[in-house]
Amino acid sequence: MPKPLVVGNGSLLVNLDMNASIRDMYFPHIGNENHVNGRHCRIGVKVEGKNLGMVSLIGDDWSHKLGYQKDRLVTDSYYRNDRLEIELKLNECVHPHENVFIRKIAITNTDTIDVDLKLLFSHDIALYENPNGDTAIFDPALQSIIHYQDSRYFLISGSPYFDQYEVGPKGTDESGTIKSGELNMNSIQVGAVKSIISFSQHLAAGETKIIYCWIAVGKTFFEVKRLNELVHNTTPEKIMSYVGQHSYSWVNKEKYDFFDLPPKVGDLFKHSLLIIRSQIDNDGAIIAANDSDILGRFNMDSYSYMWPRDSAFVAMALDITRYSGTAQKFFKYCQVLLHDHGYFLQKYNPTGTLASGWMPWITAEGNIQLPIQEDSTALIIVALWNHYKITRSIENIDSAYHSMIIPAAEFMTKYRDPSTGLPKPSYNLWEEKRAVHSYTCSTVYAGLICAAKFATMYGDTNLAESYNKAAMEIKWGIENHLYDKELGRFLRSINPRDETVDASLYAVSQFGVLPPDDARVVSTMKSIENILSVKTEVGGIARFYKDKYQEVAQYDPEIIPGNPWFICTLWVAQWYIQMAKSISDLQKAREIILWVTDRATETGMLAEQLNPFDGSPLSVSPLTWAHATFVLTVMAFVEKAKSLE
Repeated sequence: MPKPLVVGNGSLLVNLDMNASIRDMYFPHIGNENHVNGRHCRIGVKVEGKNLGMVSLIGDDWSHKLGYQKDRLVTDSYYRNDRLEIELKLNECVHPHENVFIRKIAITNTDTIDVDLKLLFSHDIALYENPNGDTAIFDPALQSIIHYQDSRYFLISGSPYFDQYEVGPKGTDESGTIKSGELNMNSIQVGAVKSIISFSQHLAAGETKIIYCWIAVGKTFFEVKRLNELVHNTTPEKIMSYVGQHSYSWVNKEKYDFFDLPPKVGDLFKHSLLIIRSQIDNDGAIIAANDSDILGRFNMDSYSYMWPRDSAFVAMALDITRYSGTAQKFFKYCQVLLHDHGYFLQKYNPTGTLASGWMPWITAEGNIQLPIQEDSTALIIVALWNHYKITRSIENIDSAYHSMIIPAAEFMTKYRDPSTGLPKPSYNLWEEKRAVHSYTCSTVYAGLICAAKFATMYGDTNLAESYNKAAMEIKWGIENHLYDKELGRFLRSINPRDETVDASLYAVSQFGVLPPDDARVVSTMKSIENILSVKTEVGGIARFYKDKYQEVAQYDPEIIPGNPWFICTLWVAQWYIQMAKSISDLQKAREIILWVTDRATETGMLAEQLNPFDGSPLSVSPLTWAHATFVLTVMAFVEKAKSLE
């Protein structure tokens, strides 16, 4: 179940599912240490005389409508149970500077009689992602439940104070068993623990009452005690108002012009910026996605890593929307990651250590090989030049010039086949095949052009000439070795030869190897549209022909070449934007932008993929790269439209 709601502040990130259950809580880094890790921290309601003695968990027989407050990273969701005649309105947020997650629950009795009810919250927390070795206690001085182990403390409290509680061992029920709603008031448990709290309320017919519940997170008891006092003293209502205003001001600091695009595009654009920021660690790492549901479908691993490939595009989106301070922190994070031979490896943890990977360091024949996708190295240099163009701050580049730009450029210059001028084999951007790829070659061409511009800026004429020369040799190699005259389009790769039509072939024009109206580019892009279009009502563009990743069923590849991806569909829009000579030429790009907008979830999330039959989100959600590509495409559309107008 992809996550429809996310709230965070760069060190605490909380994911909620459609049933108001907390499913992920990351701390102290975004993407690192998920203390819930896909388990269910659920909400239940028990109304005296209506539940047959059992608690009704949200999701059992509740209808719902999920959303966010406009331009705010504050949820705004509604739940109703017709049988109980109870409505809940939930607002949730994380303080922008303090690690505290706050929930506001407005409970309405829609019956014509008075009722007594209990609102219960279960907490299935495993600190350090380890279900063993925790302690949960009730602290009578703070009137709070505290889960702790070593330097991780989670304090749970509310206003008014909860009147019942229970701490005990984890059960077999992953939802965190609430059972009858009668809590046993056990005040301490060690090992694999859970906790439940309950708020009792009397509601007259038609009456609404408000309950606040919060989780303060820190590395010491004194830190969570301070946060708890902060919430009580400031009041949760004022904090929630502050959070809303803070995120509203953050996303509206620039007055974006959306030309003739409808308001819903602008809404998703700004919401995408908020979602992007929620996926970025305060120490600089841009995380691909934080959705624990992928664990069962991704060999028990996740997307909670920094992929240089994804992050480069996200950094470009941040820069073009004038959030360059966040992008600058990312580039500083990257400087210490570059291998001493000048390349980035597959992916990294938010803490800056090497992450898990599946690229072998040795061939089947026993030969040593570099476990890299070279486009990652090139794209970071491209993104850094984009950062400089926008900020015009040479001080932002000084520390990276000798530590990252030159080593990366030297590697890209030397790691080439002298017979073709092209980069030597590496893994493609989809991390599946090792060869000499058109996409990789195009990004390396662009990376060397940008490195040459940096060298010129610093007066290193010889280096600039060397990098430009290498780039021109790569361009020649792309035209002469990767374009197939008989097919009339670019190949996916050579060494080994691969004729598969791949959406990433858009890179030949996107990264400036050839102009967008070059006949070879046009024929390639038309092949992408013709062969990779998903021919169902859902529509969209697949990654490549016969893509099996996250396949939902076996289907005819002539109708469904693969699941539609937001980023691949938007790449086609970017090419149409490049090609446009008049406002009317932008119509196709406009249609794609609207297609993306209409296929975001009701809460404005863009997943990695869509189900080709019903358009539901597949794989991780949200995918940071997808939101960044939407932002980049909308900005490119508006810029081109204004220039043509």
